[in-house]
Amino acid sequence: MVKLSQVEDESSFQEQPANASGAAPAKEAQAEESDSESDSDFDDDFDENETIYERIVALKDIIPPNQRNSLSNFASSIKSGINASGSYLWIITSSVLLLGVPAILAIQAEAQMKEMEKQFTLQQSAQDVLAPGTENKDEKKV
Repeated sequence: MVKLSQVEDESSFQEQPANASGAAPAKEAQAEESDSESDSDFDDDFDENETIYERIVALKDIIPPNQRNSLSNFASSIKSGINASGSYLWIITSSVLLLGVPAILAIQAEAQMKEMEKQFTLQQSAQDVLAPGTENKDEKKV
């Protein structure tokens, strides 16, 4: 893990004895110096060329190993569940397309044939109503 230790700034110890008579200006200078140091510390920590992947890898030290393992197991189980559901969905979809579409087309063709027969019988009955004395071709043959 990371061990923190406080580092004393040598320049602040050297300036204090030199400005013993003017304590207020020394404190102001020290405050300005510490502000500029904190800004430079932030700049040192920030690397513009660091990628997101490198940042995520650096976060690995923050999460304890047992939690990392449990998170990894959870993520892998979610991934395997999604893969399995995708496979099942593919099987169901392809089965419906291979079996359902031809069946629907056959049913539609049969319904169309019934509709054509119905129209034909309606036309025949309409002809019989309009010309009741004429004989059909079928009746002449018999």
